[in-house]
Amino acid sequence: MKGMALLLTLGLASSAALAAEVTQEQVTALEARCEVAREAKLKPLREAEIERCKAQKRTDPGYCERFYSDLGNASRRPNGTMTPRMFDDLPECIAAAKARSELAKQ
Repeated sequence: MKGMALLLTLGLASSAALAAEVTQEQVTALEARCEVAREAKLKPLREAEIERCKAQKRTDPGYCERFYSDLGNASRRPNGTMTPRMFDDLPECIAAAKARSELAKQ
């Protein structure tokens, strides 16, 4: 029970710290950290898909490179809905989203 109280206290403290003035520069820096973390996770997935595609018979290697170059990014489905970006649940991305939200409220 004490651990839960500690987590709650830390969560409230970090929320209060985030509620303090957030600048555009801070948000931009957090978003850049998010993109670096996402790219680190996405790069091996993209490379694996490109290699799998190239290994298939009668597949143009250039097509494979182009088709999978944006794997993991948001995309529009045929019915008009959006497929969300992959790895937006990384801690860096969550912090960036919270900071962007706080900046918008100011």
